[in-house]
Amino acid sequence: MIKIFVLYLVSLLYFPILITNGYRLFYFWLSFSFMNIEKLFGSKTKSDILKYLIFRRQGVSMRALEAEIGWTFPAIKKQVDALDEAGIITIDKDQNKWSIIMHEGVQKILRDLFLFGLKNDIATLLHEHEFIIKDHYFGKVFGYDIETDIVIVYQNCEKELLDVLKTQISDIFRQYSIEMAYVTFLSAGEWQKRYQLADRFVLSVLRVHSL
Repeated sequence: MIKIFVLYLVSLLYFPILITNGYRLFYFWLSFSFMNIEKLFGSKTKSDILKYLIFRRQGVSMRALEAEIGWTFPAIKKQVDALDEAGIITIDKDQNKWSIIMHEGVQKILRDLFLFGLKNDIATLLHEHEFIIKDHYFGKVFGYDIETDIVIVYQNCEKELLDVLKTQISDIFRQYSIEMAYVTFLSAGEWQKRYQLADRFVLSVLRVHSL
């Protein structure tokens, strides 16, 4: 099932060089079909293994995965075997331990897929706080040339609520095995002031998101 899914992704992303907007068309389709990315993989254990390999590190053993992601060894071995059979990972087996490596070509596709899920989860959270969020911009982790992962422009908001929002964002990032979320909060007044002063950071955010 995984192999069919991955082959389908490859066909969507790379056939035949796909028009310039291939990714946009793919994500447009995906957003209406599978808002819960994890359900695509049929197992949260499998999803957590993939996210760990993509966003944290590779070359790990199953025992290391057991300690890091919290699933039992039998559950992890079952999903690792399935991923190996599907050709998504390779396992370097030596006398001391197994080292799990994800195939590079598949890694790029699945990374983009999980980042889509992460972006959707963050956007959903920010929509719940729309009364204080004036604007937001995705950054570094999402492939934008910005010094931070998310820039949030807020209005009419106390520091306590901003702290809650930052914690919620960090929790979502950790669900994707990303330990640190770099979030920049700017009040609407500060954003406007820095824009008028041609602040390098503000102008770079606007420039990147205008491309």
